[in-house]
Amino acid sequence: MNSLVPMKSAGLVLAAALALAGGASAQVIAPNVQEGELAVAPDGTPFVAYVRASALRIASRAANGRWHTRQVGPVASGGDLVAFAAGKAGPVAVLLGPDERSLVLVQGQRRKELAGALPPGVTLGWPGLALDSRGMPVIAYTRWRHATHESTLVLARVDRRGRLSLQNVTSGGFPQSFVAPPAAPVFVGGRVHVIESYGLDGAVGTIEWHPRRHGWAGQFVDAGNGDYPVGPLLAATGARGTVYAAWTQVLLGPGALPVTLAIHGRSIQSDFVLDRALTTGLAATAAGPEVAADEWVSADEMGLPGSAVAWAGTIVGHGRTIEVDGWLADLAAAPRGARDLLLAGPAGLSWFRAPRPPQIRLSLEASATGTGAVLVTGRVRGGPGGSVTVYRERPGSPRENAGSARLAADGSFSLVDRPTARPLLYRAVYVDAATGIPYASLLREPVL
Repeated sequence: MNSLVPMKSAGLVLAAALALAGGASAQVIAPNVQEGELAVAPDGTPFVAYVRASALRIASRAANGRWHTRQVGPVASGGDLVAFAAGKAGPVAVLLGPDERSLVLVQGQRRKELAGALPPGVTLGWPGLALDSRGMPVIAYTRWRHATHESTLVLARVDRRGRLSLQNVTSGGFPQSFVAPPAAPVFVGGRVHVIESYGLDGAVGTIEWHPRRHGWAGQFVDAGNGDYPVGPLLAATGARGTVYAAWTQVLLGPGALPVTLAIHGRSIQSDFVLDRALTTGLAATAAGPEVAADEWVSADEMGLPGSAVAWAGTIVGHGRTIEVDGWLADLAAAPRGARDLLLAGPAGLSWFRAPRPPQIRLSLEASATGTGAVLVTGRVRGGPGGSVTVYRERPGSPRENAGSARLAADGSFSLVDRPTARPLLYRAVYVDAATGIPYASLLREPVL
């Protein structure tokens, strides 16, 4: 995908039988749509939510493998879908209003305003959503005052009758933040914890709040030098109550946007898992956490005009990094160790299900020769054989097919290309015949 996917964050550069059968994956759910969110219900049914023509739409996959889409309500101009989940009571979505000044919960045919009528200068942080064992929603969000950088963390609950209850987790304007802190609730042993991330004056921190007596107590799960978080903070609970959290933060000095993964089990650890990417998904699996994010190469980095971007969807977990073709909108764990992926490409939003964690990896190199040709080489690891397609890419222009190459017995391939324009990037794409997932490798350095 060669055009910038619209982002909602800081103008930055977003039944077991049914689960494992019912036709092949690689299905286009929303043609010409580039943003959406994925959720898998306890019975394995996948749901995809997205906005089209100022309306929220939710698609679900039936036992026969067909997708059925329904329109569930309007979305105000400038509003965004920011959280989505599916539980026993069905799918639940959260909409952030124009200018981040209102918050609406959509569950079935019911719409509930969670926050609105804010004082001047007050906006809302990116909210998070979790469902309890009955499928009832819990939403965490912050109210942030631009003039003072003060924030208030709020926990909202909606019961079966649609009654809303609000509880302040923090008070006194803590923590102050240069941007509205993103937040997410998570269930630990049946109790709700809330995680929020903030940044101010060169320091960043992420706190896990838990109920204690008649109030809340906080535990830092990450802290250090930095500037501020961007985009959503995602949280999930793994085995034995281990809490996972993933988010992107900005480091203005080196110009980096690292993805952080924090793990709070018997001990706390946090690490950068990618140097520059936007976080879009977090799955708690039996083997541990998996993070979905999107790396990129921009036109200006290549000396080209405009602000277009070439995206590289990336899955990080269990000590390996897997790349897929285009914008990885979301990732979810499905029953029996399966994984669901939601990818945005030229055709729109597409859903994929792999019966086991994605493991195919590509490597790619390109070197210019003295004759004007470019030698493109690489390797596919973990694939059953076949061929790769190599594309020429210049952000802001349609990509071009440079040719296909058969894989050798060891998975290696090579191709000689004669491009007519430079600088350019190359991307190799290997489509897994079993799942339809387009595994890929995008060069990060252009060929000049």
